[in-house]
Amino acid sequence: MKKILLLFALLLFTTPVFSAPYKFDSQTMKFVLTPATEKADIKAEKLMKKASSAKKENKKIKYYEKILKKSPDYMPAIYELAFLYANQDDAQQVLYYANRLRELNTDNAIPNDMITDVIARSNLKLHNYINAANEFEKITDPVIKKRNYTILASTYFKLHEYDKTINYALKVPSTDHNYYEANELLYSSYYKKDDTTNALKHAKNLINLNPSEPQNFIRAAYCCDNNKTQKLDFLYRAKRLLLSNPNEQIYLIDKMIAELEQIKIDKAYNKLTDFVVKPDWNVIFIDNSPNINFYINNWSKRQDEFYKTANNCIAKYNGTNLTKCFEALNISEEKKTADIKEQIKELKELQKQKEQELMMRRMMQMQQQMLYYNRYNYYYSPYRLYRPYYYW
Repeated sequence: MKKILLLFALLLFTTPVFSAPYKFDSQTMKFVLTPATEKADIKAEKLMKKASSAKKENKKIKYYEKILKKSPDYMPAIYELAFLYANQDDAQQVLYYANRLRELNTDNAIPNDMITDVIARSNLKLHNYINAANEFEKITDPVIKKRNYTILASTYFKLHEYDKTINYALKVPSTDHNYYEANELLYSSYYKKDDTTNALKHAKNLINLNPSEPQNFIRAAYCCDNNKTQKLDFLYRAKRLLLSNPNEQIYLIDKMIAELEQIKIDKAYNKLTDFVVKPDWNVIFIDNSPNINFYINNWSKRQDEFYKTANNCIAKYNGTNLTKCFEALNISEEKKTADIKEQIKELKELQKQKEQELMMRRMMQMQQQMLYYNRYNYYYSPYRLYRPYYYW
């Protein structure tokens, strides 16, 4: 028994310990190959050199995959594949190779937080938000943690965990290039929590950061239900921006403005004792615009004029004089509406005429094609050569 133990100890201390023929350089964040002695490692080194000199990514990938067929745990190839697939936006493959690196990185040669960051981002790309958040939370490196505050806040927002979103978004400093996005997340999170006071604070931050974005003024307006005057101010400021660069938001803003402005008319009208038809934009407006430019020129700008005149009436007059002012406004609007209806009629007739002309051109093209087809069949038909001359 003693002889067996002695022999085992001798073998233990005399058997050479083979180390991996590569090491990870934390400065360059690359694997450095060292002279290999094993046949498989020598072959792997040769393929690594071929891969590094290859110009096309797919060629590189084939070399690295060829290495892994013979040596499945060859970390330099796995490492390079993870980043090559990242360049190709293949998150599933990146996740696979990053997890392989985590399994093999038992000596912590590669910074664990770096691998975790890659795994977290891959999960995020694959919409595995819970896994992504859990991985991001594992990171301890202060530089990586700081870099991920916004992305982690965004991940928690997707998971509807608004307190955690706020926690991380508030950590983003104003000097960070993600500060604008962080304020968007803070606004949305507070708004989802019905905390309009804090939501308005961050909406105003967004306005200061980008005063040419109409959406920021709309965000602020949503937080001002208790202050109609302030809400109208934000909506009109958003509208001024949209009039110079129109999009579909103009319809929503006009509707919100009309609801608030009409309240003023309703209050003034309820105090009148003389009869007059109440000026009401919702009754005047006709949804007949063929395009957004027509809407802006004939309805949106006109809405502003309508409420401006109505507000002037309310500010200057009361009683009978206010009735007369409202009556004059109604007459003016009826005439404008009649003019717009006439414009629409003319546009429809013009459109109908264009459609008829287009149909006629298509019919003429079809006739020409048929004529060409008949002539072709006549001259090139095999039956024509066998007909008697008197059929011609």
